[in-house]
Amino acid sequence: MRPIPLEADLLLSRERGLPSGGRVRLRLEKESGIVGICGPSGSGKSTLIRVLAGLPPRGTGVIRVDGVAWLDSDRGVDLSLSQRPVSCLPQGAVLFPHMNVRENLLFAHSLSEKQGKGRGSLARFSLSEALRRWTGTRTSPLPDRLRTLVERFGIGDLLGKGPGALSGGQTMKVALARAFLKDARLYLLDEPLTGIDPEGRTRLTREVAALLRERCAMALWVTHTPGELSPVADGMVALSLDQGSMDRTLGEDRPPAGFDVPFGRKVAEWRR
Repeated sequence: MRPIPLEADLLLSRERGLPSGGRVRLRLEKESGIVGICGPSGSGKSTLIRVLAGLPPRGTGVIRVDGVAWLDSDRGVDLSLSQRPVSCLPQGAVLFPHMNVRENLLFAHSLSEKQGKGRGSLARFSLSEALRRWTGTRTSPLPDRLRTLVERFGIGDLLGKGPGALSGGQTMKVALARAFLKDARLYLLDEPLTGIDPEGRTRLTREVAALLRERCAMALWVTHTPGELSPVADGMVALSLDQGSMDRTLGEDRPPAGFDVPFGRKVAEWRR
């Protein structure tokens, strides 16, 4: 019997203003797919992403990916961010201001190579070593993996620009491409399309879905507009301010666009 790709039973911190208990349970039974996370501000969407990534505030409970425990509070297991095969794009992602887009991406590429190409690699990296590697390649041709992502995310014309010359939407495109430099098992995306025009949002949503299929990877995607994920998502976890427990099982027996979130008046109540 193959292990379940993703299962989590978490009690999130009450210190962040979450409802009493703050319990979230989810289970993804597909090897690759997108699970949307929606809900009003303050319901714990970004907190859930951080707990899955191994960042503070730490949650309690269980997280298992492909049968491997990332978090098991009863057994004293709590892998750090560097030990989890994740790539995390936080809300309001920023670029290094003293590097142009090309240099930002090359530096991220040097880090991802140093961390190891195999999923689940626990290799530790030296920041100084990554800086030396980046310095030696900043004028070299783009590596194939990076060049492909630059083309797929449509940011080739931004490579020579500094972060200060980019719009908010352009910055998010670069940050999204940077997140996919790592060959992760789980991508954690916190509102990754902020500031991007509607046509670009549709194209990038499909591009991310295609990348996940190619890599046989999963993504948890925080959104305030669940409708834009409907063509590609395998399910939606809805967090609320007045409900302390969410239990969702998303698997192959569900229709491709089968949502646990009702579309219509109830969703409109929290959309802002």
